[in-house]
Amino acid sequence: MGKQNSSQTRVEPVFNRLIDSDSTGTSWLPRLLRLGSRAETAAIPANIGVLAPTHKHWWGRNERRLPPSQKLLKWLVTHIDEAAVNRSGDEGNIRDKRLLLARGDNKTTAEALGLIQAGKRGRLWHNLEGESAPDAFVETDQIILVVEGKRTERSCTSKTKWMPRRSQLLRHMDAAFEVRQDRRVLGLLIVEGADNPPGDEASSYWKAQADEQVSEKMLADSLPHRSPEERATIASGVLGVATWKRVCSEFGIAWPPVTDEP
Repeated sequence: MGKQNSSQTRVEPVFNRLIDSDSTGTSWLPRLLRLGSRAETAAIPANIGVLAPTHKHWWGRNERRLPPSQKLLKWLVTHIDEAAVNRSGDEGNIRDKRLLLARGDNKTTAEALGLIQAGKRGRLWHNLEGESAPDAFVETDQIILVVEGKRTERSCTSKTKWMPRRSQLLRHMDAAFEVRQDRRVLGLLIVEGADNPPGDEASSYWKAQADEQVSEKMLADSLPHRSPEERATIASGVLGVATWKRVCSEFGIAWPPVTDEP
């Protein structure tokens, strides 16, 4: 964070320059998708469409916030663990309600499911997953692309408060899946290069992290509420990993895109 904050020094300047160079995305979006390490095996549509004229800068200080699916929220209230409640730091009525959920209290579970079905969102006792905020969100009439950007982080975030294994990238894709309509959801990791100073290539570690996103276990643990067919569809949209320097090189953006403050 601080002077090496990935959002301020990588995501925001890079995506600002891309969209400012071509607001339709037609000159850069197809090329960006192909930079991912898994692009050759990912299900990228032949026609990826164009950005709408009203497309916002969904990154930096204006990250697109995506609510979790009702299916996931319902799954969580029926699988909450009492040990997790005790570790959570919750207090008062929220803690009491969640303990009842964890103990299988039928009345409390029915109440929680009813509130979820009614769309009662926010930081309430029955909601065990918050909004997802991809580092960048790009959409056309054919695809939704969610980007998880890293700079100093050494690994992908792989858990949430209530789920011991929940891939951050798959979490973004899962939330985007709810608003996709008939569009393809794609997910891309962008990280620092392997060398010092950073090079164009992602390290073998990051490539392995990208491949792990589509492993059977990661998909099952991260998407327990999804059917096998839905998991496969989401997995087919994982583009893998690219580096910030490779993206900048591809599109003629000066490296580094922002000079770190002293």
